[in-house]
Amino acid sequence: MKKLILTLLLVSFVFTSCNSEDDFFNPNAVRIPPTITAPASFTDKNLNQQTKDLYSRLLDVTQKGIAFGQQQPFGTGNNFPVENELPQDFFEVTGDYPAIAGFDLELIGLQPEGKFLDNFINQFAEKVIEAHKNGSIITFTWHFVNPNRNREFNGVVENLLEGGRFRALFLERLNRAARLFHKLVDANGKSIPVLFRPWHEMNGDFFFWGTGFRTTSQYIQLWKDTVTILSENHNVHNLLYVYAPNFVGNRAEYLRNYPGDAFVDLLGIDVYDFRNRSFLTTAIRNLQIVEEIATEKNMLFALTETGLTNVVEYTWWTESLYKVIRSSSVSYAMIWRNDMTTFFHAPFLGHPSEVNFKEFLEKEVILLSRDIL
Repeated sequence: MKKLILTLLLVSFVFTSCNSEDDFFNPNAVRIPPTITAPASFTDKNLNQQTKDLYSRLLDVTQKGIAFGQQQPFGTGNNFPVENELPQDFFEVTGDYPAIAGFDLELIGLQPEGKFLDNFINQFAEKVIEAHKNGSIITFTWHFVNPNRNREFNGVVENLLEGGRFRALFLERLNRAARLFHKLVDANGKSIPVLFRPWHEMNGDFFFWGTGFRTTSQYIQLWKDTVTILSENHNVHNLLYVYAPNFVGNRAEYLRNYPGDAFVDLLGIDVYDFRNRSFLTTAIRNLQIVEEIATEKNMLFALTETGLTNVVEYTWWTESLYKVIRSSSVSYAMIWRNDMTTFFHAPFLGHPSEVNFKEFLEKEVILLSRDIL
């Protein structure tokens, strides 16, 4: 009898575990975005009007639905030729451009001074301007290349700060970033606004600015220096600053490295599907945590990075991602990039998940470029 009871309990536990993700999803939940108002002041006290208008646009978009986007949606991770590259697969599959188009400053620090750097910045700016012209809202990350030649993470942040041995290099890379941001001008000569998300996923251990490689105060100073130097020293006034940890376990972890309301304009969270049967639970719970904080702070928030590498589950779009965001008040959700046919996050023509992807995009709450004009 004891054996039978133990067997039944084990079966029950396995059954419950296998279904726990779906159990966490509430199919009856309704998306009711809270009323968020434009702040009295932004992080950049001299923010230009075009970027203030972007914030107002996001307020309107959030009430309408969820702007859906992709990091560097041009088929190549760095927008330059690579082997086995994909064409502009997002547009080919959808017939529209993403509502959010992401870019990264990673390679800007690796270009030699002179003509090479000038050409890189010009070519980079052209791609961003093209995305803006296509109706996409622009967002930037910065996978800052480790200045430590031995690749050691410990102490890098400390040495980027005032008095550190990497300070001059940090200032030089900020100068390069500023040069690019200044070149982002539309056909009418108006500045193109950017959602800037530096030093992201700081609670992980995979970047030199992550947990364990610096103190909390050092991280916060790095963030504040980035804002101050770009806005005050380089007169970059087209950036809204987005704070975005990797997925967290609770509210305290989310806020642990927070630099303060005066230095943040939007909140974000990065949650990927690692096929460990916890994506639904983790992502939904994390969006709830961020939404609670954002509402208290009168801020917009977003699922700033997500995805399933190579989309190996062909109904992932409707059975996972849609379930995560359908009732959330996120302003936007962005999947990661497509580099080549061996590393991608959106389906290309002929991929088995293409049909399900289109079904996902047809959901009323999901918005592409033409839906946010």
